[in-house]
Amino acid sequence: MVIALPLSPAPRGITPRLLSKRLDQEPTFGGSVSRVRRLGSKWSFDVELPPMMYVDAMAWVAALSSAEADTVLLNLPQPGFATGNPGNPLVNGAGQLGSLLNLDGFSPYTAKAGQWFSLIMGGRRYVHQVAEDKTAASGAMAGLKINPMLRRSPADNTVVEFAQPKVEGFLSGRETTWTVDVARTVGLSFTITERE
Repeated sequence: MVIALPLSPAPRGITPRLLSKRLDQEPTFGGSVSRVRRLGSKWSFDVELPPMMYVDAMAWVAALSSAEADTVLLNLPQPGFATGNPGNPLVNGAGQLGSLLNLDGFSPYTAKAGQWFSLIMGGRRYVHQVAEDKTAASGAMAGLKINPMLRRSPADNTVVEFAQPKVEGFLSGRETTWTVDVARTVGLSFTITERE
């Protein structure tokens, strides 16, 4: 079961980290290093919430405490960036792999480098980032460069969330903690790591 984390208050800080599976190959007898980009890189997000009164933090504490064996779902904020109206983007064509993604179903739209989006495959979300600006022509966007590489091949017409991307993953670590200070405010921070 996926546990949707509260929408309010929004995180005051998120630190994304790309957990890379790349391989650096160093020649045994000297020479230049070769870097191989490999399948399986994924995202991890360190999340810090603003100080909250205890009564306002209760929903967050309950959701985080409930995520013992379940994944959590968090809206990814993109402060200062207006995603606009992307339409209803879908994967255009089955069998896609690698760092390029063909999409359709867009309104007139330009995806911006650094913008987050999520793919929903098999009921699970996978976060990606646009690698360079790309404009949809006649509702289609061919060869959108993304990071990291696709971890699974999406089916044709897989839903793509540009308007409100979300990260889904497990809470990292074995304990859920929070602080309550003398001013009765609660401090919460946690890490979400994609499961695949």
